[in-house]
Amino acid sequence: MAGVEQITVEAGEAGMRLDRWFKTHFPGLGFGHLQKLLRSGQIRVDGGRVKADTRVEPGQM
Repeated sequence: MAGVEQITVEAGEAGMRLDRWFKTHFPGLGFGHLQKLLRSGQIRVDGGRVKADTRVEPGQM
């Protein structure tokens, strides 16, 4: 079982959609798998559940 990984959003990534941000950082992650992770709450931003169209801001984790 994989552990929790925390990644901080950089200043140059401000305003990027979360799904596009993930494709940039994890190019091998399929779109369907990403959607499943988001729906099941396994991907969180600042501790809260998010959707694919959420815009990221610098300093978010």
